[in-house]
Amino acid sequence: MRQRSASSLKRRTGSRFGGAMSLNLTPMIDVVFLLLFFFLTVSRFKSPEGMLAAQLPPPDDAVAVEIPREPIRIRIEPAIVPGGPGMAVIEHLSPSAIPLPSLAARLEEIRDSIPGFDTGAPVILLAGDNIPWEHVVNAYNAAMAAQYHRIFFAEAPP
Repeated sequence: MRQRSASSLKRRTGSRFGGAMSLNLTPMIDVVFLLLFFFLTVSRFKSPEGMLAAQLPPPDDAVAVEIPREPIRIRIEPAIVPGGPGMAVIEHLSPSAIPLPSLAARLEEIRDSIPGFDTGAPVILLAGDNIPWEHVVNAYNAAMAAQYHRIFFAEAPP
């Protein structure tokens, strides 16, 4: 009987199992992509529509007030006397310029007497480059004192 050496035994065993063992990931990646494709085609991305319960007032109880289409536009003008209070013109609502200290009272009068110009009406303060910042701040404070919440700044047209 022939005796075999240890090196020939190892060589024979290695050739029998195909060398080093490794994991084949290709089938697993294929399955993951198939599952991804399946769930993308089956799932719905649109939220379902539904009816929301609402309690609306009866038509007889509601008072129709036309909401103003134009905001309250206040054009700030320089003071007549240097160092004096600035002037304000409320476009389409006040024909003449009024001093800034009386602007809050006039805005309150507009809020209370003209329908649709409530505290939610937008107020646009128009000021040019020649207007001191103090006058712009005073006009802003007057609009806040009249309880208007939506106050915007804009540059006055030349």
